[in-house]
Amino acid sequence: MSEQEPKEKKYTTEWSFSFDQLGESLNRLLGSLGGSDEEVKKAQYAEPVGEALSAKIKLGGVVGQIVVRALTESDNLFEAEVAYVGDMNFTVMGETEKTIELGQKMRGVSVGGQIKKVIGQFANRDDLYWKVGISPNVPVRVELDGSVGIVRLDLSGLRLTELDVDGGVGETSLILPATGARYAAKIEGGVGASHITIPEGAALNLKIEGGVGGIDVQVPEGAAVRIEAEGGLGGVTVPAHFTRTRGGGDFIGASGVWETTGFNLADKQIYIHFEGGVGGLKVV
Repeated sequence: MSEQEPKEKKYTTEWSFSFDQLGESLNRLLGSLGGSDEEVKKAQYAEPVGEALSAKIKLGGVVGQIVVRALTESDNLFEAEVAYVGDMNFTVMGETEKTIELGQKMRGVSVGGQIKKVIGQFANRDDLYWKVGISPNVPVRVELDGSVGIVRLDLSGLRLTELDVDGGVGETSLILPATGARYAAKIEGGVGASHITIPEGAALNLKIEGGVGGIDVQVPEGAAVRIEAEGGLGGVTVPAHFTRTRGGGDFIGASGVWETTGFNLADKQIYIHFEGGVGGLKVV
């Protein structure tokens, strides 16, 4: 019995992924879906900048492909074109600090035997989409809560102050901005691969909670990067020029800390904290 205790302790410490948590997230998401034979509706939404000095953009229950990017040649704070089934909800609150919420109304179904049916009906439908534009002139916090389908977030032109992505079912591609100031980004993996690009000049704290699928992060050449990884089944791979300051001596492992030379002295730092799931982290 005593020989098994260290193994149990190691398992508890390193393995942080929760299927229960993923199930709860998917349950909230699937509650927004109806049957595949429902009529596809289209709608457009817009909100001017007005007196806004900052904004929070909350997107939830996305079904189909979603593309988010900075607006060009527009005086609006927010624009969206949506093709959807079911019902949508659009609300705006505040004047100088605006909160904009766009999402599908929840219907309250359980995951159970629904998930395979839902994925087959909705995940690859190109007639369902969200096209979202956000002003590049106003500091914004962006939240995306769940999706069934492909996610394309090109936030490179935004004045992003914070990002929170709660993954659903489908592949996710994310391009982060270099804003001139440090910001926080949290990515909670769902079911599907995630691809994250960090541009030159960015300074941020990036927290990644792994789901079911690999995650790759592209960092700029010469950037000051520190990676702290905890657990996961797929392991962690980093470039050869990173120095491992905690954990084993190689560049592939399940847990550890890696840094680029001179990280602590750099003006702009990229900090990546990875909590593993089913699928590894690869930094390139």
